[in-house]
Amino acid sequence: MDELRNVLWIGGAAGAGKTTVARHLARRYGLRRYNPDTQTWNHLAQALANGNPAAQRFAHMTPVERAAATPSEIHYDRGPMVIDDLRSLPTNPLTLAELIPPEQVATSIGQAVFLMPSQEVQRSRLERRHPQGVPPRYLRSWQETTEKVAQTGTHVIVVDDLTAEDTIAEVERFFASRLAQAPTPQSIDERRGLLRYANHALVNQCLGWSRYTPGGDVSRTVLEFDCECAAPTCTALVKLPLTDALRAGTSTHPSILAAGHSV
Repeated sequence: MDELRNVLWIGGAAGAGKTTVARHLARRYGLRRYNPDTQTWNHLAQALANGNPAAQRFAHMTPVERAAATPSEIHYDRGPMVIDDLRSLPTNPLTLAELIPPEQVATSIGQAVFLMPSQEVQRSRLERRHPQGVPPRYLRSWQETTEKVAQTGTHVIVVDDLTAEDTIAEVERFFASRLAQAPTPQSIDERRGLLRYANHALVNQCLGWSRYTPGGDVSRTVLEFDCECAAPTCTALVKLPLTDALRAGTSTHPSILAAGHSV
């Protein structure tokens, strides 16, 4: 897996803060951010093309049925597809991936870190995020991640008593030597392209959900995007209807920008 030495990995249970950390560090250092959740439906399409039975069951379920399904009913291994995704990306700049890879990759010194809350803190965070009810698969992620930590011996940051800023700083310190040696984007346009890559992946995730969900309608969906002003210190997120986001990057709608920000 030496070919993936350009990837930094952030793993952790649901609610640990992986996306928040990845967003901030990717912008600050000009990294490419890869979130496997945005590739869910692309991976489903690949699994369906390969005739995977679990993928076929999943594709024909409603959202309620998917939430109630047991892992054995709908699980299929996306790991090889994630690795293929990462292999296909440019090696410059570094990619920051929001997952922990297979064991032989995760044990790379200085390349991977787990963010872990206690079960109590995880539940509290997820209940705030999902007031209508926490999806069971998110709660299952704590045990699954704890087992993976034990198997790999990867560095762990316990986040219970850390603010978001504290967690970002801890991960930044852990990756400091890799970040210091990494090539950085040479222009604003390059930085903006990396932000647009992450934003487009989010749009495609939403479109994929509608494609593989019976009765799925995303026409009124509002998503939260990274501001594309490309300033390294910017932390703004932009709430935008999907229909507007689809026009971003065109001559009439060149960038997704927070109020008061410019290209």
